[in-house]
Amino acid sequence: MITKKSYSASFLLVLLLLSGCKTELYSKLDESDANAMLAILLNNNISAEKLADKKAGTYFLHVDDSRIPQAVGLLRDHGYPKEKSVSMGEMFKKEGLISSPLEERARFIFALSQSVQETLSQIDGVLIARVHVVMPEKFSANEAPKPSSASVFIKYNPAYRIEDMRSEIKMIVEKSIEGLSYDKVSVVMVPAQLPATQ
Repeated sequence: MITKKSYSASFLLVLLLLSGCKTELYSKLDESDANAMLAILLNNNISAEKLADKKAGTYFLHVDDSRIPQAVGLLRDHGYPKEKSVSMGEMFKKEGLISSPLEERARFIFALSQSVQETLSQIDGVLIARVHVVMPEKFSANEAPKPSSASVFIKYNPAYRIEDMRSEIKMIVEKSIEGLSYDKVSVVMVPAQLPATQ
């Protein structure tokens, strides 16, 4: 016979189980991104946990079902999950097909941009970094080579003084690309509109 007391206890247990339901929010994260994302969520009172896939060496991030919209928006505002850059090795993988010189050049420039983006993304406070490189091709021996140029877009956390690092950022880009001079690097920095911490 089910008593009123036992029914109330069962009802409370069901509520507790339902309130603790968590859903996988992101998977295949590296440890540094998973830790940073977990910290952002917990600092904003969103219950979350990090789980490891030991075989793959990656991590999963789980949050309460009811907080998924807030979690996604909050992480997006902080620039997560980070876009994975393509490495030089990945970009120039040979699969038995012969590439044209134009394709090889396009892949090289793209891989170079990705490499510089990855470096800039390591600066504390940088949420998103984009680098566009222009390396004009010399079509004839008599033609004077046109100078290379690069444009950099950075979205940053306003809590960091990234604007003060403009010269250092230009220097990183200049030294990373052959034939590029300091004055041919343009940098645009935009502060992110982050929500106030709950």
